[in-house]
Formats: sequence, structure tokens, C-alpha cells
Amino acid sequence: MSTIHTQTLPCGLKVIAEPMSGVKSVGLSWHFDAGTSAEPDDRAGLASVTSEMLMRGGGDRNSKAFADELDRIGASRNVDCSGRTMHLRSSTLGDKLIDVLPMLADNILKPRFDDSTLVPSKELSLQGLESLEDEPRERASIRASTRHFPAPFNRSIYGTESGINAITLDDVDNFWRSRTAPAASVLAVAGSVDPDQFFHKLGELTESWAGEHMTIEPAGSPERGVDHIEDDSNQVQIMLLADAPAESDERAALLTKVAVNVLSGGMSGRLFTEVREERGLCYAVSASYRGDDRFGVLSAYVGTTPERAQESLDVLTAEMLKITTPEGRITESEFHRAKIGMKSNVVFHSESTAGRAAGLSGDQRRLGRARSLDEILRNLESVTLEEVNAHLASFKLAGVTLQTLGPKELTPPASLGI
Repeated sequence: MSTIHTQTLPCGLKVIAEPMSGVKSVGLSWHFDAGTSAEPDDRAGLASVTSEMLMRGGGDRNSKAFADELDRIGASRNVDCSGRTMHLRSSTLGDKLIDVLPMLADNILKPRFDDSTLVPSKELSLQGLESLEDEPRERASIRASTRHFPAPFNRSIYGTESGINAITLDDVDNFWRSRTAPAASVLAVAGSVDPDQFFHKLGELTESWAGEHMTIEPAGSPERGVDHIEDDSNQVQIMLLADAPAESDERAALLTKVAVNVLSGGMSGRLFTEVREERGLCYAVSASYRGDDRFGVLSAYVGTTPERAQESLDVLTAEMLKITTPEGRITESEFHRAKIGMKSNVVFHSESTAGRAAGLSGDQRRLGRARSLDEILRNLESVTLEEVNAHLASFKLAGVTLQTLGPKELTPPASLGI
């Protein structure tokens, strides 16, 4: 059984290390409170541009020198952003971790923000924005999220053309310096790691790191309701979003995940069977849950043709509501399939050192503590069929957002109450 080691460094950074026996690699996951929700209103896309510029060197090394050194060591590195966070990931051999740490610390504490990297970073962000024209599902998803969540937690990682074009070097520097407070950051490693050596080295590298943490609060109420994007195509994208428990409500979130796996846990899931296989209404259908310490959302998606769109929406809605009724209670076989699928996903994901590191840092952010693999599996094993059905019996599709994209609008089922 592995042991999770945690420590808060003198600078305030929360650090987690989990040695894993039988592996030679190590994964690193470093979260910062620097997502799109922290962008100024007129600089939409700043987080994306900043994440790209973080890939272009740090300390005394420019972009090429940094990449060459990582290749020499045999390490990977990636930076991306989301609504709440900026996320740096890295993987290498365990005996190279101490060599990689100074480089990653330079990347974060001494980034190479200069004019030579700003223009290409902005151009790449603009290309990403333009690529949405060829991604109808992504466009529908972005609009749905924009309307479902309160500002500023409803912003797209792609930003806007005007926001990206307006970004200056000072904007990038100020954004990064103001959002990377050590006390609001979490770093986790998993795999072939000596916790004491790791904590000591990281403490040395971050001893001068300082900064104030500014909490971002929701501003007003979200739009939600029904919306349609006119798109002259032979496909229709349907997105249905509803409130769900936040991850911080651990038991309720777990029960919701079990229910979602019954709805959409592979080809035996109810949505795949009822919407796609039995009726042949669509080419893609799925449901998912995602959450953090503040929000939880249950979402469902259907991709279909204009001729089948209305019926697809009607059947999707019926199945989403049916599972909360006595007639639609989860059966014993569905329950066991869902739990087995969830256990497999947990184990497969945790066998990757990079995946395990991301799980540890994500837990710390969402729950305030890092969970062991044993705890996660034990909690899942403790769920009973009766408990899930009781949870569903009291669950309502509340705060619903219906987003469609296609050649014509659809009629929302009356059962949605929107």
C-alpha cells in the first residue's frame, strides 16, 4: 500500500508526493489559480496566450534551449488552462526528477515573457479560435457553458478575437504575477520519488516565492434556458446541462457519477441503447458529470441529423428524467456494470504516474485533501443500489440549459420546465 506524503513549504505551496512501487517514471502536476475566470473582461484569451508563452522558456533558457534540455534529460512538459486553473504537467524518469525541478521552477517563477514570444503566441490563439468554425460540437458546448455558469466562470479558453488582439506584454506579465500565489497553488508528484529529497529540493527552489491570493466570486446569475445557433449544415448538435452536486459534496457527487455511468457507461448504457441502438436516432449520444469545489454539472449530448433532431431531444430528455422515477429505477445488473466500469477507470488511470499525480493535485483543489487509491475504491465499493436509487428519487433536473446548433430551432420538451 502506497503512502501519500503532504507538506506545506515555507512559501505556502501545498506539495504532495506518492511513491509508487514497481515504476521507474514520475509524473508531476502543478495547478495555479490562473484560469480564464481571472482574465480582465476586455482581455478574453489572456489565459490561453499566457499558457502558450509559458512553453517558451524560463530563467536563462529561451524556448529552444529549454526544449533541448528537456529532451536531453528525457522529460516531457505541457501547460494548459481551464476556467479555474493553469495546469503544468511533466513526466520523466524518477532519477531525473531533481534535474527537472529547477527547470520547471524557472518556467513558473522566471518565465520568458518577451516580445519575441508574444506575437506567435497570440497568432496560435487566434488560429485556435478560427478552428472553431470547423467544430460545431465545440461551438455548441462553448455557448452552453457560457450561458449555464455565472460570470466569470463561464468564459471559453479560446477567448475572443478582440480580446486576443488587445493583449500586451504587460497584460501577460501582470496576469501571471498576480495569479500565481504559492498559497493558492498545488504541486503533486507520483511514481519513483523520494518524498524527503523532493520536498527539500523544492523548498530551496521556491524559498523566495511570494504573492497574495485573490479569490474570485461569481458575478450575477447565469442566463440558462433555451438558445439556438443557426448553422446551415446537415448535422444538429444538442447540449443539455443541469445542476448537480459539487465535488466537495463527496457522497452526492459519487452517487451522481454512478447514475451517469448507468446512462452512459459504454454500449450498454441506457442512452446508447435507447437513443442510438433501438431507434437509430443519432450518430453520437453521451452523458457526463464534472465538478469542482464550487460547481457541479450534469450534461448530455446528442449529435444527429435535422430530420431526427426533435425526436432525439425528446427521447434524450425522457431517459434523463426516467431514471429518477420508480419505473426507471436502476436495476441490479446496471448497477454492477456501472461500478465495475468505474473501478476499471480508476485503476487504469492510477497506473499511470502522470494520471496519479493529476488525481492527487485535483483532489487537493476540489476536496482539500489528496485521496489514496484505496480510499477511492473503498468509497465506490460502499455504494449500494438502494442508496443510488434513493438519491435519484430526490434528484431533479434543475437550472437547465438547452443549447442547440443546426439549421432550425427545436421545441424543448415541456417536462424540462424551460
